[in-house]
Amino acid sequence: MVQSKSATVEGYLAELAPERRVAIAALRGVIQANLPEGYEESMQFGMIGYVVPLSRYPETANGAPLLYAALASQKR
Repeated sequence: MVQSKSATVEGYLAELAPERRVAIAALRGVIQANLPEGYEESMQFGMIGYVVPLSRYPETANGAPLLYAALASQKR
């Protein structure tokens, strides 16, 4: 998988090979445990994204939530 077409994080994780799913899930857990309050997890650009939601910071250049970090497993 180079870029996921999934609309949900759960769908993205389901697409991964089992060994990659375990690694991504572990890293995701660390991120979620340390993510600042008010930030959200969502799919962004085919990856799991952690964003500042528009409800918190509505004036972005492109009208999209402000991407803070992303997590992906992109094997060619």
